[in-house]
Amino acid sequence: MADANSPLYIHPTLTAIAIKYRQDGFIADQVLPRVPVDRQEFIHLSDRLGDWITPPDDLVGRTGTPNALANSAQDPTTLATSNRGLDEAVPNQDAQNGPTESALGRATQRIISLVELRREIRVANLFATAANFTYTTTLSGTGQWSDYTNSDPVAALLAELDKPFVRPNALVMGREVWTKLRQHPVVVEGILGTGAVRGVVDLQAVAALLEIDRIIVGSGWWNSAAKGQTVTKARVWGKHCCGVYLGGLGGPDGGNTWGYTAQFGSRVAGTYVDPKIGLWGGVYVRAGESVKEVVAAPEFGFQFLNAVA
Repeated sequence: MADANSPLYIHPTLTAIAIKYRQDGFIADQVLPRVPVDRQEFIHLSDRLGDWITPPDDLVGRTGTPNALANSAQDPTTLATSNRGLDEAVPNQDAQNGPTESALGRATQRIISLVELRREIRVANLFATAANFTYTTTLSGTGQWSDYTNSDPVAALLAELDKPFVRPNALVMGREVWTKLRQHPVVVEGILGTGAVRGVVDLQAVAALLEIDRIIVGSGWWNSAAKGQTVTKARVWGKHCCGVYLGGLGGPDGGNTWGYTAQFGSRVAGTYVDPKIGLWGGVYVRAGESVKEVVAAPEFGFQFLNAVA
């Protein structure tokens, strides 16, 4: 946070814009929910899962003492949030073409949209990394769900859902995977019945078929080309599908969840003057946040890489 000597003026209106702004089609906040931390450095505790499924002797004699459980938390890990932000120049000249607040607000929205995009890419990369899951499968050829003749995504998903320590309550996938999955003949027939092999089903129907709470689909795009090259659109969430358990009590102090995002403070936005901008000077708008994405329990999820071709 800026101190009294900082040249950055924390702008209440711009900060409100930064906090409120959300990019359509982005799912990072759903799949790695934000949990506030009091300091940038924080202690992360994770449980030894074996302690939860190893039943101790609980018989207590009439005058005996119950067996004591050892603390199931593993050695604490010190983690820290990272500051994520950008600047954008706003010439004073722009104020002549409209309200100054409007120009600053547009800059704030643009900055936060790109900060969110970078976060979305970081989170999608966590879901695409095999080391973050205890159970991982790479599909290819006739096993991919885009092969409507030979593949069986329902059987594959039901088998994986039963493997983790805690049964996943959410599926996370990219738009390309969902488009193929919702039209797959095995899925369509499983929901519509009566031998139906053509059709389109919705998120709630597939979630009910698999006995999970929800399906979360990432629809964001990013430019995968190097700066200055022709724009090459690519889906942020790729062609993978993951099942994870997202618990409401997850965070640095433990709890049942695949992952979470530690957030220090709130989003912030402000301005500082720069006389070198344009002919009449101007200001830089700065906006950002301080976060750390954490995979807390790889055992609580599974992963299908390259689920579709």
